[in-house]
Amino acid sequence: MEKMFKVSAVATALVGVLSAPTVWAESETVTQEYVEEVSTFFDDSTISGNVNFFMRARDRKDIVNGEETGYAPNLDHGSIFVNLGFNSGYYNDIVGTDIVIFSTFDMWQNAAFDHEMNFVDCSKPYDAGNSCTNFETKNGVSYSTANLKFKFGESTNARVGYFQPSVPSSLGVNWSFAPGTYRGGEVGFNIGDFKLGAVYADRYKAPWFQNLYEFRDGAAWAGTGSDGTAKGKDVGAIYSVGGVYNFANGISLDLAYGGLTDGDRKNYHAKVKGTTDGGIYWSPQLYVVDDKNQFDSTALQAAFLSSFGSGPYSFRAEATYTKADSTEKRGQVGNISYRLTEQYGGSNGAYEIWWNNRSDFNHDGEFAGFLSASRDMADIGASGLSVGISGAAGMGAKAEGYKELKEYAYSAFANYGIQAGPLEGGSVSFYFTQYYNDSDAPNWGPYSNAFQDEKDFKLVLALPFAVK
Repeated sequence: MEKMFKVSAVATALVGVLSAPTVWAESETVTQEYVEEVSTFFDDSTISGNVNFFMRARDRKDIVNGEETGYAPNLDHGSIFVNLGFNSGYYNDIVGTDIVIFSTFDMWQNAAFDHEMNFVDCSKPYDAGNSCTNFETKNGVSYSTANLKFKFGESTNARVGYFQPSVPSSLGVNWSFAPGTYRGGEVGFNIGDFKLGAVYADRYKAPWFQNLYEFRDGAAWAGTGSDGTAKGKDVGAIYSVGGVYNFANGISLDLAYGGLTDGDRKNYHAKVKGTTDGGIYWSPQLYVVDDKNQFDSTALQAAFLSSFGSGPYSFRAEATYTKADSTEKRGQVGNISYRLTEQYGGSNGAYEIWWNNRSDFNHDGEFAGFLSASRDMADIGASGLSVGISGAAGMGAKAEGYKELKEYAYSAFANYGIQAGPLEGGSVSFYFTQYYNDSDAPNWGPYSNAFQDEKDFKLVLALPFAVK
C-alpha cells in the first residue's frame, strides 16, 4: 500500500512537471488580461478639482412693531472651497468608482453663520436649536461622493454608496460649491428612446453639514419638546422612480414620483421639453407635493420656461403659478418647495427653476415672472467676457391683516473666463441683486418664505485644475 502511494505521488509530480508549461501559459494569459483591465481602469480615469474663493455681502431690512428698519448685515463672509475628485474608468468594462472630497474655510465671517459656503456647527438641519453650540461656522473636510459605479452593456447603469442622483427621478441635491449627498443606490435603464430610473436612499447631507442624517417629517418646524428633542418624526428611507421618453420630433416627456417608506409625503413632476425650428427652447412643467402635515390640500407649482439665442445674445423668459394652502396650525401663507422633506437641507428635488433674484416667488396664490438677457462680448474684442441683466416679480399672495405680497428684484451680472497666464482656465464673476418687498409683513412672518428689502453682492474666483 505504501509502495503504491509513493508511485502515485511520483506520477502526480511528473504530470505536474510535464504540464507546467501549459499551466504557466494559461496563468500568463490571465495575468495579461488582468493587467490590461487594470490599465483601462486607470487610463480612463481623471483626477481633478477646484479652488474657489467666494465673497458675499448681503444686507436686509425688517418690519419691527409695524415700522420698517434700515438695512443691517445679513451675510458678510469670504470663504474658500477646495475639492479633489477621482473618477475612474471601468474595470472589465463593468465596475468603477467615483470619489470626491472637499474642504471649506472662512477667511472672515461677520454676520449670519448659516451662509452655506462653510460647515455649520449643527449636526443636522432639524435640530438647529439643540445641536448648534456656538451658532458659528466650522472649517473642515468632508466628502460629497464615494461610490461604486456599474455599467452592463449600453443599456444599464447603477451606483451604490454616497452619490448624487443621475437617473430619471424626482430627487435632486442642495448645492454650495459642492453637491449634497445621498447614501443608497440608483439604477438606470436605456431602452431605445426611453430612459427609466430608480433611486433609494436612507440618509442625506446638505453640503454645509459634515455628517449624514436621517429623513424627518415637517413636524420639526414646531420646534422641540420638553425633553429637548426635535418633534419631527423619522420617516425612514426615500425612494423615487422616473422616466424620460424622447419622441422622434425632438420633444421629450419627463415623469417622476417619489415617496417615503415610513411617511405620507410624496412628490411628483411632469415636464415637457422641446425646441422650435427657429431655435426657441420651451418647456411647460408641473411640480406637485402632497403633505397633509404642511398643506390643507395638494400643493403644486405650474411653470413655463423658454430661452433663445441669437448671435452673441441669450434670452430667457419664464413664469410660475403656485398653489400651496398651508395648514391652519401654521397661521401663515404657505409656500411650496419641491423635495421629499419639508425642512430645508433635509433633501432636495429635481427642480429646474432658478432665477437667482433672491426670492423663491413660491407663495400660495402667487403669480411670478422672470426675464433675463446676456451678451457674449467676444465679437467686440473682449474674449471670455459676458454680461447680463435679469428681473423677476411676483404678486397675488395675501395674508390676513397685511398688505398683499408684491415682490420684485433686478440683477446685474458679469463673468470673465481667464484667457492666459497662470490662472488660465479660471473665471471671475460678480452678481448684484436689489430686491424689494412692498408688503408690511416682518421677515419669515405671515408670508412663510418672504423677507423684506435686500441688496446682495457676490464675487467669485473659480480656479479648476487637473492632475490627470
